[in-house]
Amino acid sequence: MAEEALRTFAVGTGYRWEAMVFLAAWQELESRYGREKARETGKEVLRSAGLQFGRMMARIIGRNDLTSLKEVWETIYSPGNKKNEWTGKRFVVRGNRCLIKETYELLGLPDDLQADLFAVFCEGDRAFVEGFNPEIRFSFEGQIMSGDPQCIWVMEAPEETQQPTENPGIPMRRVSREQPGEVL
Repeated sequence: MAEEALRTFAVGTGYRWEAMVFLAAWQELESRYGREKARETGKEVLRSAGLQFGRMMARIIGRNDLTSLKEVWETIYSPGNKKNEWTGKRFVVRGNRCLIKETYELLGLPDDLQADLFAVFCEGDRAFVEGFNPEIRFSFEGQIMSGDPQCIWVMEAPEETQQPTENPGIPMRRVSREQPGEVL
């Protein structure tokens, strides 16, 4: 049984670690300021992290068009995923597992806490795409955390022909430690 549990955690350790760090921060915020403030701050933190990560990845590869986003997404989020759909103007990713949800369920978290965590956690994905290129449209067509059988992320190029931006120089967003909602 212990070996099986270890194998379960060996898959996606990075995602599980991310889930645990977020949970620990959430619990600390909730104990100090209440559930509503934890929800609000958690959403702000995931949005800020997603924006910064998306901007960083666009700068690293030196382009921020939809084709470049597809390359980045497939490399860091869904390597080898054969269910991805690509038309050149639309990129759809399908996932059958949610390691974040699995981790929270393994911990036996109460349903109401899981629902609050799920309501904000995936906003980091939306912010990642926005940070990469705010002109790329993003939507969820399914979220396992919300009870859907699959996670489905949809990214679409803007209506007009999208030209890649060379070396996007989008500045990082800095957030005040004293006032978490304040942007510096």
